[in-house]
Amino acid sequence: MIIPDANLLIYAYDSTSRYHLKSKQWWEETLSGETLVGIPLIVVMAFTRLMTHPTIATQPLTISQVRKRIQAWFEFPQIRLLSSSPHTLEIFFDLLEPTELGGNLTTDAMIAALSIEYSGIVYTNDHDFSRFRGIRCKNPLLERKK
Repeated sequence: MIIPDANLLIYAYDSTSRYHLKSKQWWEETLSGETLVGIPLIVVMAFTRLMTHPTIATQPLTISQVRKRIQAWFEFPQIRLLSSSPHTLEIFFDLLEPTELGGNLTTDAMIAALSIEYSGIVYTNDHDFSRFRGIRCKNPLLERKK
């Protein structure tokens, strides 16, 4: 199962990002593929928060625009919304405690916990996932031609 981090999805839709073309190509290939894709709710929330934020996004989207994009993802048969459980929370804290950081790592720790629970691979351009033991990660941008 592919579990995309919010950064790749944001790059795919942010035409001002230097990673836009590679991310867009990767996401379109992923959506048209057959591999199961699990999108954590926290990724949906991060995508919405950042893509609509007027001081973060160069060209912020409206809530309606973001909603349409996200709903379109879930029209593909291989796309699933990943939910957390009490076990997810246990994994989350087990991953986060050894780092003794929290803060900005909390979102990554939740995505990592879901990747363990669902036996998925986190697709990301974020090196912070390497702080968590036992997480399988892949950076699809390193594998893309310019």
